Amino acid sequence: MRVTHNLMFKTGSSAMQAQQQDILKVQESSLTGNRTNRPSDDPTGIYRHMLFSADLTGVQSLKKTTEFASQRLTLADSHVNQVHERMLESKDLALKMANSHVGGNPEIMKATAEDAEAIYLDILKSVNSEIDEIPIFGGSRTRLPYDSKNLNATAVQVRSNGKGPMAPAPAGITASVADNHSVTDLPVSVKVTYLASSGQFDVDVNGIKNPQPTAPTGTPPVLNIGNGISMTLGSNPAPGDVYYFEVVPKYQGGAADRPVKVLNGQTLPGNINAQELLEGTGSVGRNVNVLGAVAALRGALLRADPDEVSFLLDRLQEGRAQVSDLQAVTGVRVTQVDAVGKTLEIDELALEEAKATNIEADILGVMSSLEQTTQAMQVMTITERQVLNTSLIDFIR
Repeated sequence: MRVTHNLMFKTGSSAMQAQQQDILKVQESSLTGNRTNRPSDDPTGIYRHMLFSADLTGVQSLKKTTEFASQRLTLADSHVNQVHERMLESKDLALKMANSHVGGNPEIMKATAEDAEAIYLDILKSVNSEIDEIPIFGGSRTRLPYDSKNLNATAVQVRSNGKGPMAPAPAGITASVADNHSVTDLPVSVKVTYLASSGQFDVDVNGIKNPQPTAPTGTPPVLNIGNGISMTLGSNPAPGDVYYFEVVPKYQGGAADRPVKVLNGQTLPGNINAQELLEGTGSVGRNVNVLGAVAALRGALLRADPDEVSFLLDRLQEGRAQVSDLQAVTGVRVTQVDAVGKTLEIDELALEEAKATNIEADILGVMSSLEQTTQAMQVMTITERQVLNTSLIDFIR
Protein backbone atom coordinates (compact mmCIF):
# COMPACT_ATOMS: atom_id res chain seq x y z
CA MET A 1 0.00 0.00 0.00
CA ARG A 2 1.43 3.35 -1.03
CA VAL A 3 1.04 6.43 1.22
CA THR A 4 1.48 9.72 -0.62
CA HIS A 5 3.17 12.76 0.91
CA ASN A 6 -0.07 14.77 0.76
CA LEU A 7 -2.10 12.12 2.57
CA MET A 8 0.57 11.81 5.22
CA PHE A 9 0.66 15.58 5.78
CA LYS A 10 -3.12 15.86 6.17
CA THR A 11 -3.35 12.93 8.55
CA GLY A 12 -0.42 14.09 10.65
CA SER A 13 -1.61 17.70 10.81
CA SER A 14 -5.09 16.71 11.99
CA ALA A 15 -3.71 14.45 14.68
CA MET A 16 -1.18 17.05 15.84
CA GLN A 17 -3.85 19.76 16.06
CA ALA A 18 -6.05 17.55 18.19
CA GLN A 19 -3.19 16.73 20.51
CA GLN A 20 -2.10 20.37 20.62
CA GLN A 21 -5.50 21.38 22.01
CA ASP A 22 -5.10 18.85 24.79
CA ILE A 23 -1.58 20.10 25.55
CA LEU A 24 -2.77 23.74 25.71
CA LYS A 25 -5.62 22.68 27.92
CA VAL A 26 -3.27 20.95 30.34
CA GLN A 27 -0.79 23.83 30.19
CA GLU A 28 -3.44 26.39 31.12
CA SER A 29 -4.57 24.31 34.05
CA SER A 30 -1.03 23.93 35.35
CA LEU A 31 -0.13 27.61 34.96
CA THR A 32 -3.31 29.34 36.12
CA GLY A 33 -4.78 26.81 38.50
CA ASN A 34 -8.13 27.06 36.70
CA ARG A 35 -10.19 24.23 35.35
CA THR A 36 -10.66 24.45 31.60
CA ASN A 37 -13.37 21.83 31.33
CA ARG A 38 -16.40 22.53 29.24
CA PRO A 39 -19.65 23.19 31.15
CA SER A 40 -20.82 19.71 30.19
CA ASP A 41 -17.71 18.20 31.83
CA ASP A 42 -18.65 19.55 35.29
CA PRO A 43 -22.09 21.21 35.24
CA THR A 44 -22.37 21.47 39.03
CA GLY A 45 -18.96 23.15 39.29
CA ILE A 46 -19.85 25.64 36.58
CA TYR A 47 -23.18 26.38 38.29
CA ARG A 48 -21.44 26.96 41.60
CA HIS A 49 -18.93 29.22 39.89
CA MET A 50 -21.71 31.32 38.35
CA LEU A 51 -23.62 31.42 41.63
CA PHE A 52 -20.57 32.52 43.62
CA SER A 53 -19.73 35.12 40.96
CA ALA A 54 -23.24 36.61 41.05
CA ASP A 55 -23.30 36.71 44.85
CA LEU A 56 -19.82 38.23 44.95
CA THR A 57 -20.80 40.95 42.46
CA GLY A 58 -23.87 41.81 44.52
CA VAL A 59 -21.90 41.95 47.76
CA GLN A 60 -19.20 44.12 46.19
CA SER A 61 -21.86 46.51 44.86
CA LEU A 62 -23.50 46.76 48.29
CA LYS A 63 -20.08 47.24 49.85
CA LYS A 64 -19.39 50.24 47.61
CA THR A 65 -22.81 51.71 48.44
CA THR A 66 -22.18 51.20 52.14
CA GLU A 67 -18.71 52.74 51.93
CA PHE A 68 -20.16 55.85 50.29
CA ALA A 69 -22.93 56.01 52.89
CA SER A 70 -20.35 55.67 55.66
CA GLN A 71 -18.31 58.54 54.22
CA ARG A 72 -21.45 60.67 53.96
CA LEU A 73 -22.58 59.91 57.50
CA THR A 74 -19.12 60.44 58.96
CA LEU A 75 -18.85 63.81 57.23
CA ALA A 76 -22.37 64.67 58.38
CA ASP A 77 -21.49 63.80 61.95
CA SER A 78 -18.52 66.17 61.69
CA HIS A 79 -20.72 69.00 60.39
CA VAL A 80 -23.37 68.42 63.07
CA ASN A 81 -20.58 68.73 65.62
CA GLN A 82 -19.59 72.05 64.03
CA VAL A 83 -23.19 73.30 64.23
CA HIS A 84 -23.29 72.25 67.88
CA GLU A 85 -20.10 74.21 68.55
CA ARG A 86 -21.59 77.29 66.85
CA MET A 87 -24.67 77.02 69.06
CA LEU A 88 -22.46 76.83 72.14
CA GLU A 89 -20.73 79.99 70.92
CA SER A 90 -24.07 81.74 70.45
CA LYS A 91 -25.13 80.80 73.97
CA ASP A 92 -21.83 82.07 75.41
CA LEU A 93 -22.26 85.26 73.42
CA ALA A 94 -25.74 85.78 74.87
CA LEU A 95 -24.48 85.16 78.41
CA LYS A 96 -21.73 87.74 78.02
CA MET A 97 -23.94 90.40 76.47
CA ALA A 98 -26.81 89.89 78.92
CA ASN A 99 -24.99 89.72 82.23
CA SER A 100 -21.57 91.32 82.02
CA HIS A 101 -20.59 94.95 82.38
CA VAL A 102 -20.66 95.36 78.57
CA GLY A 103 -24.40 94.62 78.47
CA GLY A 104 -26.20 97.75 77.42
CA ASN A 105 -23.18 99.35 75.77
CA PRO A 106 -24.54 100.02 72.27
CA GLU A 107 -21.18 100.13 70.52
CA ILE A 108 -19.96 96.84 71.98
CA MET A 109 -23.27 95.05 71.47
CA LYS A 110 -23.62 96.17 67.86
CA ALA A 111 -20.05 95.10 67.15
CA THR A 112 -20.78 91.72 68.72
CA ALA A 113 -23.73 91.32 66.36
CA GLU A 114 -21.16 90.59 63.65
CA ASP A 115 -20.11 87.51 65.62
CA ALA A 116 -23.72 86.35 65.70
CA GLU A 117 -23.98 86.85 61.94
CA ALA A 118 -20.77 84.83 61.44
CA ILE A 119 -22.28 82.00 63.50
CA TYR A 120 -25.42 82.11 61.33
CA LEU A 121 -23.36 81.93 58.11
CA ASP A 122 -21.23 79.05 59.43
CA ILE A 123 -24.33 77.03 60.29
CA LEU A 124 -25.85 77.71 56.87
CA LYS A 125 -22.61 76.64 55.19
CA SER A 126 -22.47 73.40 57.17
CA VAL A 127 -26.02 72.31 56.32
CA ASN A 128 -25.49 73.10 52.62
CA SER A 129 -22.24 71.12 52.40
CA GLU A 130 -21.94 68.38 49.76
CA ILE A 131 -20.07 65.18 48.99
CA ASP A 132 -19.67 64.28 45.30
CA GLU A 133 -22.18 67.05 44.47
CA ILE A 134 -24.84 65.46 46.68
CA PRO A 135 -26.08 67.48 49.68
CA ILE A 136 -25.07 65.80 52.93
CA PHE A 137 -28.17 67.03 54.75
CA GLY A 138 -30.54 66.87 51.81
CA GLY A 139 -33.43 64.42 51.86
CA SER A 140 -34.52 62.58 48.75
CA ARG A 141 -34.59 64.72 45.58
CA THR A 142 -32.80 67.64 47.19
CA ARG A 143 -30.31 69.83 45.35
CA LEU A 144 -29.78 72.60 47.91
CA PRO A 145 -31.31 72.38 51.41
CA TYR A 146 -31.31 76.14 52.07
CA ASP A 147 -31.33 79.09 49.68
CA SER A 148 -31.43 82.76 50.70
CA LYS A 149 -34.02 83.32 47.95
CA ASN A 150 -36.49 80.91 49.55
CA LEU A 151 -37.47 82.47 52.88
CA ASN A 152 -39.86 81.87 55.72
CA ALA A 153 -40.99 83.83 58.78
CA THR A 154 -40.70 82.07 62.13
CA ALA A 155 -43.52 81.76 64.65
CA VAL A 156 -44.33 85.05 66.38
CA GLN A 157 -43.30 85.39 70.04
CA VAL A 158 -44.77 87.94 72.45
CA ARG A 159 -43.75 89.59 75.72
CA SER A 160 -46.85 90.80 77.52
CA ASN A 161 -46.57 94.52 78.25
CA GLY A 162 -42.93 94.28 77.19
CA LYS A 163 -42.02 92.35 80.32
CA GLY A 164 -41.29 88.81 81.33
CA PRO A 165 -40.21 85.88 79.15
CA MET A 166 -41.18 85.36 75.54
CA ALA A 167 -44.19 83.15 74.81
CA PRO A 168 -46.02 82.04 71.65
CA ALA A 169 -48.31 84.77 70.32
CA PRO A 170 -52.09 84.22 70.44
CA ALA A 171 -53.69 82.33 67.58
CA GLY A 172 -54.22 84.51 64.53
CA ILE A 173 -51.08 86.59 64.98
CA THR A 174 -48.66 85.38 62.33
CA ALA A 175 -45.85 86.68 60.15
CA SER A 176 -45.06 85.98 56.52
CA VAL A 177 -42.73 86.94 53.70
CA ALA A 178 -43.69 87.22 50.03
CA ASP A 179 -42.63 84.37 47.76
CA ASN A 180 -39.59 84.96 45.54
CA HIS A 181 -39.00 88.30 47.23
CA SER A 182 -35.40 89.37 47.71
CA VAL A 183 -34.89 90.42 51.32
CA THR A 184 -31.83 92.45 52.24
CA ASP A 185 -29.67 92.18 55.35
CA LEU A 186 -30.39 88.54 56.15
CA PRO A 187 -31.06 87.18 58.67
CA VAL A 188 -33.89 89.53 59.63
CA SER A 189 -35.05 90.08 63.20
CA VAL A 190 -38.28 92.05 63.64
CA LYS A 191 -39.55 93.70 66.83
CA VAL A 192 -43.08 95.15 66.79
CA THR A 193 -44.43 97.18 69.74
CA TYR A 194 -48.13 97.91 70.08
CA LEU A 195 -49.01 101.53 70.95
CA ALA A 196 -52.44 101.28 72.54
CA SER A 197 -52.97 105.05 72.59
CA SER A 198 -52.91 105.35 68.80
CA GLY A 199 -53.63 101.79 67.73
CA GLN A 200 -50.41 101.84 65.73
CA PHE A 201 -47.17 99.88 65.94
CA ASP A 202 -43.51 100.74 66.31
CA VAL A 203 -41.44 98.56 63.98
CA ASP A 204 -37.75 97.75 64.42
CA VAL A 205 -35.91 95.64 61.82
CA ASN A 206 -32.36 94.62 62.72
CA GLY A 207 -31.95 97.61 65.00
CA ILE A 208 -33.36 100.13 62.51
CA LYS A 209 -36.65 101.72 63.59
CA ASN A 210 -39.29 103.04 61.24
CA PRO A 211 -39.41 106.86 61.48
CA GLN A 212 -43.16 106.82 62.14
CA PRO A 213 -45.51 104.32 63.80
CA THR A 214 -47.34 102.12 61.32
CA ALA A 215 -51.04 101.31 61.25
CA PRO A 216 -52.37 97.96 60.00
CA THR A 217 -54.83 97.80 57.12
CA GLY A 218 -57.45 95.37 55.83
CA THR A 219 -59.50 92.64 57.45
CA PRO A 220 -58.00 90.93 59.30
CA PRO A 221 -55.55 93.74 59.96
CA VAL A 222 -52.19 93.29 58.25
CA LEU A 223 -49.14 95.28 59.26
CA ASN A 224 -46.78 95.96 56.37
CA ILE A 225 -43.25 95.70 57.73
CA GLY A 226 -41.61 96.40 54.37
CA ASN A 227 -39.17 94.39 52.25
CA GLY A 228 -41.96 91.92 51.44
CA ILE A 229 -42.54 91.12 55.13
CA SER A 230 -45.92 91.44 56.82
CA MET A 231 -47.63 90.56 60.10
CA THR A 232 -51.26 89.49 60.36
CA LEU A 233 -53.11 90.56 63.51
CA GLY A 234 -55.93 88.06 63.78
CA SER A 235 -56.22 88.71 67.52
CA ASN A 236 -56.45 91.99 69.35
CA PRO A 237 -53.11 92.97 70.90
CA ALA A 238 -52.92 94.03 74.51
CA PRO A 239 -51.49 97.44 75.45
CA GLY A 240 -47.70 97.40 75.48
CA ASP A 241 -47.37 93.95 73.90
CA VAL A 242 -44.07 93.44 72.09
CA TYR A 243 -43.88 90.89 69.26
CA TYR A 244 -40.79 89.23 67.82
CA PHE A 245 -40.18 87.08 64.76
CA GLU A 246 -37.41 86.38 62.26
CA VAL A 247 -37.08 85.87 58.52
CA VAL A 248 -34.62 83.13 57.55
CA PRO A 249 -34.22 80.59 54.72
CA LYS A 250 -36.61 77.65 54.86
CA TYR A 251 -35.86 74.03 54.04
CA GLN A 252 -36.60 73.24 50.40
CA GLY A 253 -35.70 69.56 50.17
CA GLY A 254 -37.44 66.24 50.54
CA ALA A 255 -38.67 65.13 53.93
CA ALA A 256 -37.54 61.52 53.53
CA ASP A 257 -33.97 60.53 54.36
CA ARG A 258 -31.74 58.89 51.77
CA PRO A 259 -31.85 55.23 52.97
CA VAL A 260 -28.81 52.96 52.80
CA LYS A 261 -29.44 49.67 50.98
CA VAL A 262 -28.06 46.61 52.77
CA LEU A 263 -28.45 42.84 52.40
CA ASN A 264 -31.65 41.03 51.42
CA GLY A 265 -33.33 44.20 50.17
CA GLN A 266 -33.34 45.76 53.61
CA THR A 267 -32.38 49.38 54.27
CA LEU A 268 -30.90 51.39 57.09
CA PRO A 269 -31.88 54.99 57.88
CA GLY A 270 -29.67 57.40 55.99
CA ASN A 271 -28.41 60.72 57.21
CA ILE A 272 -30.72 63.19 58.93
CA ASN A 273 -31.93 66.03 56.72
CA ALA A 274 -31.37 69.71 57.36
CA GLN A 275 -35.00 70.28 58.32
CA GLU A 276 -34.69 67.84 61.21
CA LEU A 277 -31.47 69.50 62.30
CA LEU A 278 -32.35 73.19 62.02
CA GLU A 279 -36.14 73.24 62.27
CA GLY A 280 -36.65 70.41 64.75
CA THR A 281 -39.07 68.29 62.72
CA GLY A 282 -39.32 64.54 63.21
CA SER A 283 -39.50 62.40 66.33
CA VAL A 284 -36.20 63.67 67.76
CA GLY A 285 -36.60 67.38 67.03
CA ARG A 286 -37.71 70.01 69.53
CA ASN A 287 -39.45 72.32 67.04
CA VAL A 288 -36.74 74.96 67.44
CA ASN A 289 -35.74 77.01 64.41
CA VAL A 290 -31.98 77.19 64.97
CA LEU A 291 -31.40 79.81 62.27
CA GLY A 292 -34.24 81.86 63.73
CA ALA A 293 -32.75 81.69 67.24
CA VAL A 294 -29.37 82.95 66.01
CA ALA A 295 -31.09 85.63 63.91
CA ALA A 296 -33.00 86.76 67.03
CA LEU A 297 -29.70 87.04 68.92
CA ARG A 298 -28.22 89.17 66.16
CA GLY A 299 -31.29 91.42 66.16
CA ALA A 300 -31.22 91.87 69.94
CA LEU A 301 -27.53 92.81 69.76
CA LEU A 302 -28.17 95.28 66.95
CA ARG A 303 -30.89 96.84 69.11
CA ALA A 304 -28.42 96.89 72.02
CA ASP A 305 -31.07 95.41 74.29
CA PRO A 306 -29.49 93.21 77.02
CA ASP A 307 -32.91 92.39 78.43
CA GLU A 308 -34.03 90.92 75.10
CA VAL A 309 -30.74 89.02 74.85
CA SER A 310 -31.24 87.46 78.28
CA PHE A 311 -34.68 86.14 77.33
CA LEU A 312 -33.17 84.42 74.26
CA LEU A 313 -30.97 82.18 76.41
CA ASP A 314 -33.63 79.49 76.81
CA ARG A 315 -34.32 79.44 73.08
CA LEU A 316 -30.63 79.19 72.23
CA GLN A 317 -30.14 76.44 74.81
CA GLU A 318 -33.08 74.48 73.42
CA GLY A 319 -31.65 74.85 69.91
CA ARG A 320 -28.27 73.61 71.10
CA ALA A 321 -29.94 70.62 72.79
CA GLN A 322 -31.81 69.84 69.57
CA VAL A 323 -28.55 69.76 67.61
CA SER A 324 -26.99 67.61 70.34
CA ASP A 325 -29.86 65.11 70.07
CA LEU A 326 -29.39 64.87 66.32
CA GLN A 327 -25.66 64.48 66.82
CA ALA A 328 -26.39 61.35 68.87
CA VAL A 329 -28.60 60.06 66.04
CA THR A 330 -25.89 60.52 63.42
CA GLY A 331 -23.39 58.78 65.70
CA VAL A 332 -25.64 55.73 66.01
CA ARG A 333 -26.27 55.62 62.26
CA VAL A 334 -22.54 55.82 61.52
CA THR A 335 -22.01 52.81 63.79
CA GLN A 336 -24.83 50.87 62.10
CA VAL A 337 -23.54 51.50 58.59
CA ASP A 338 -19.95 50.68 59.58
CA ALA A 339 -21.16 47.40 61.12
CA VAL A 340 -22.92 46.48 57.87
CA GLY A 341 -19.75 47.40 55.97
CA LYS A 342 -17.68 45.03 58.13
CA THR A 343 -20.22 42.24 57.55
CA LEU A 344 -20.04 42.80 53.79
CA GLU A 345 -16.24 42.65 53.92
CA ILE A 346 -16.43 39.26 55.64
CA ASP A 347 -18.99 38.04 53.09
CA GLU A 348 -16.80 39.27 50.24
CA LEU A 349 -13.76 37.37 51.51
CA ALA A 350 -15.82 34.22 52.10
CA LEU A 351 -17.27 34.31 48.57
CA GLU A 352 -13.88 34.99 47.00
CA GLU A 353 -12.43 31.99 48.84
CA ALA A 354 -15.39 29.78 47.90
CA LYS A 355 -15.12 30.82 44.27
CA ALA A 356 -11.36 30.21 44.19
CA THR A 357 -11.72 26.79 45.86
CA ASN A 358 -14.47 25.77 43.46
CA ILE A 359 -12.34 26.40 40.34
CA GLU A 360 -9.00 25.32 41.78
CA ALA A 361 -7.26 22.84 39.50
CA ASP A 362 -6.72 19.27 40.62
CA ILE A 363 -2.97 18.77 40.24
CA LEU A 364 -3.40 14.98 39.91
CA GLY A 365 -5.86 15.57 37.09
CA VAL A 366 -3.40 17.90 35.36
CA MET A 367 -0.54 15.43 35.61
CA SER A 368 -2.74 12.57 34.45
CA SER A 369 -3.95 14.52 31.42
CA LEU A 370 -0.40 15.57 30.59
CA GLU A 371 0.85 12.00 30.80
CA GLN A 372 -1.99 10.63 28.66
CA THR A 373 -1.49 13.29 26.00
CA THR A 374 2.26 12.76 25.94
CA GLN A 375 1.84 8.99 25.54
CA ALA A 376 -0.71 9.50 22.78
CA MET A 377 1.67 11.77 20.88
CA GLN A 378 4.49 9.26 21.27
CA VAL A 379 2.32 6.43 19.96
CA MET A 380 1.17 8.59 17.06
CA THR A 381 4.76 9.49 16.15
CA ILE A 382 5.92 5.86 16.24
CA THR A 383 2.95 4.77 14.15
CA GLU A 384 3.53 7.49 11.57
CA ARG A 385 7.22 6.55 11.34
CA GLN A 386 6.32 2.90 10.74
CA VAL A 387 3.77 3.80 8.10
CA LEU A 388 6.22 6.14 6.40
CA ASN A 389 8.97 3.53 6.40
CA THR A 390 6.60 0.97 4.90
CA SER A 391 5.52 3.43 2.25
CA LEU A 392 9.12 4.28 1.31
CA ILE A 393 10.07 0.62 1.01
CA ASP A 394 7.04 0.00 -1.17
CA PHE A 395 7.93 3.01 -3.30
CA ILE A 396 11.50 1.79 -3.79
CA ARG A 397 10.28 -1.60 -4.90
